[in-house]
Amino acid sequence: MSYHPSEKMLRAYVEGELDAGNSFAIATHVEICPQCQKLCAQFEEQAGEALCASTIEDCDDLSAMLDKIVVLEEDPEPFKFNRKNRTIILKDKQFKLPLSLSRFVDNIGEWKSYGGKVFSAEIELGEEARINLLYISEDVQIPQHTHKGLESTLVLHGGFSDEDGHYEVGDYMLKDASVKHSPFTKKGEDCLCLTVLTEPLLFTQGVARVFNLFGKGLYP
Repeated sequence: MSYHPSEKMLRAYVEGELDAGNSFAIATHVEICPQCQKLCAQFEEQAGEALCASTIEDCDDLSAMLDKIVVLEEDPEPFKFNRKNRTIILKDKQFKLPLSLSRFVDNIGEWKSYGGKVFSAEIELGEEARINLLYISEDVQIPQHTHKGLESTLVLHGGFSDEDGHYEVGDYMLKDASVKHSPFTKKGEDCLCLTVLTEPLLFTQGVARVFNLFGKGLYP
């Protein structure tokens, strides 16, 4: 695991200042990355210390809310988190999902096929950003493109490469409009990714540029 969110992005995630789509992607990365888990724990401790040191003025609304909480009846059935990893099946292959993603397995839509080699399925979370699972078969190259907004990518299985390097399970990348790249997989190597797009892709080479005519870009 060689690629991680920046410390600035991790701090924004801990402090709740990141948009929901990218928070989801980073939460999934942190789940499987000991290095970022440690950093997030440090940021959480610092945020807690800052909160304890801050001055909180008396608030009638807050007092009323606390009064309502105190008189609530206790639920005899404790809330249980789903702590089981779920799996998905695609092209006769089974993929185990991280816990953060397993919670939303029922929100994964139908898989769309692009030439029988690239597949995508939207994860419906009610967010403006497009959140997808993206599967790239072995020995495939995606046409060069850039991004109108931001593209976050987290590798869940296998690996892929582009002009900037090679990415494996757990690696997290953030690309913007300054980047043009053409992701590809090698022979014997496929890849399953979680992607978050704030705006459509814009293709920059070849016949794929025709997709730019439809809505000025393309979501996978």
